[in-house]
Amino acid sequence: MKSPLGLSADLPVADLVSEAVSLLWLKRTAVIRMFLPAMLILALVDWSSSVFLAEDDYINQFGFLIISLLLSVVFATSCHRFTLLPQEKWDANALHGMRREEFRYLLRGLLLGVIAMVIFFCTMLIAMLLLGKDDAWLGAVIGVLPALYIWSRLSVTLPELALGQKTDLKRAWLLSEGNGTRLVLVVFIVPVAMASPFLMLFMLDHSALRYLAAFGTYITSLISLVMLSLSYRFLLDFYEPQTAVSESEAADQPGSSDFDA
Repeated sequence: MKSPLGLSADLPVADLVSEAVSLLWLKRTAVIRMFLPAMLILALVDWSSSVFLAEDDYINQFGFLIISLLLSVVFATSCHRFTLLPQEKWDANALHGMRREEFRYLLRGLLLGVIAMVIFFCTMLIAMLLLGKDDAWLGAVIGVLPALYIWSRLSVTLPELALGQKTDLKRAWLLSEGNGTRLVLVVFIVPVAMASPFLMLFMLDHSALRYLAAFGTYITSLISLVMLSLSYRFLLDFYEPQTAVSESEAADQPGSSDFDA
């Protein structure tokens, strides 16, 4: 994809990380008020399922998974709107129940997961046929790479769905052209690196540390969602400045908090 001047955008990953952290710190009062209760509840749901339910209790584990998934979608869409909308719109679009935008976001996220899984298994099987069973682990590694690449590129317009805008996979692919590797860093590598200290706490057999680990991963998830939102805004400002201006004006209109597509 080219800008109106025929240029290509290169996502400044390091600047995006810095800007995301700076934004959350500068707006920490609003962040604590809007997102801290949600992160505490999400961590509690994950902690409860790991502490009080047996691993083979599939029915209840699935129930907790659904609850966590729905809460996570509400959390994610609110975070995108917090990043992309003006401050006067934050309260009107803070955490709430599942609405049309949340269901669209959920369905798109599930679709991206299915696409990534199909690509992973197909690539892994082909690699295993060529390498042999002895190098099955290498086939799995090879399968992960294109899955992460495609998932990252297609996820760039998830913030757009959170704003109630109509968007499709073709648009996501065009908007992310030339930034696949950088988006892998934004969507997966950097968030996993930030969350790694908390992920290691899960290996310790201590209930309090498990809760701390779950809570910590949601803090890093908040940062990663802001990074994805900033990435979307960067690409939109670069490639479609008129669209970016139109969305900004629409957000300022009375009643825009309904996010009608």
